[in-house]
Amino acid sequence: MEGQGEPPNKRAALPLVAAPDAAPTVPGGGSDYFSRLPDHLLLRILLRLSTEEAAQTSALSQRWRGVWAQLPRLEFYLVESSVPARALAVDGDHGELDIHRVTVYSNQMDSQRTTDWLSLAAPRLSGVLYFDNSHAMSRETLQLFLHDVEEAVMRRGAFELPCFKKATVIRMDLGFLGLALPPAGVFHALRVMRLEHFWFRGQLSLSDTMLPSLRDLFIRRVRGLTILTLSSKSLLDIHLCLLPELRRLNILAPRLEELEVTGCFYVPESVASIAAERLEILKWEVPCVPELGEMPHLRALRVPPITTDWSEDFCADLNCFPAANHLALAIILGVSAYSLSWT
Repeated sequence: MEGQGEPPNKRAALPLVAAPDAAPTVPGGGSDYFSRLPDHLLLRILLRLSTEEAAQTSALSQRWRGVWAQLPRLEFYLVESSVPARALAVDGDHGELDIHRVTVYSNQMDSQRTTDWLSLAAPRLSGVLYFDNSHAMSRETLQLFLHDVEEAVMRRGAFELPCFKKATVIRMDLGFLGLALPPAGVFHALRVMRLEHFWFRGQLSLSDTMLPSLRDLFIRRVRGLTILTLSSKSLLDIHLCLLPELRRLNILAPRLEELEVTGCFYVPESVASIAAERLEILKWEVPCVPELGEMPHLRALRVPPITTDWSEDFCADLNCFPAANHLALAIILGVSAYSLSWT
């Protein structure tokens, strides 16, 4: 599964020799055997600790100082909001070494603190970025985002995502921060992008120019996004959920296999166009009839409840899906609802 594996650890090739500045003794006259260990063995010890605990080992002796900064994984769980940036700044002294995973769980970190640590992580990360900024989200914050998004963004702030050229997975629950993509730069290695709970102004376009290797895209609970254009030769899976202001969707993805769109198109006269000739699974549960290209490989189709208004247009000619062997429909007649599943 995408995002589960770790890139090869470039740090494992450290020489198996004692460091020349290893302290031979400890207070009391005993031998300090731990300090005589080479870096790669010390790192194995530190990997069993949290990043915060590992950093505290710098106080043990001169030999241990800064060893933790060579860790291939940095993890921060509900620490003070400035800690990730300060740790990455120390880690920057070992700039020739890649970081394979950065995990940050925070309690409503603001946009400036978020920018601080992301900008330091971007040049070094060669694996997975996981950022959860939704811990202990207050009811007031949630209600403000749902009903007065402009005020919410003014309070929480917005930031520009730096370009992660070597990252393979980006998973971020932004806790209703405002988000902007970089005006230039290429995410060369990125295969998985999952973005949740954020605000985006107006139109968002994602293409091979910026994301040449992207395979899986998941976007959920976004305010302010009105037009979404996806043009990609690499995308295999797209999931769009709860984009209430979305009024135009254009997808050109010749290799796409699965598309799910739910909770979108609440704006009148919304339009959607989908060109995905290899699509196999289509879950389209929104009040908008899409313009569909040829889909000869489609085998599973889920559509919105059928009413007398428009849904019959969607299913007017099921012969356009010759490979379909599963159809899920919900039929609404007056106040009663009946579910029909055909295989």
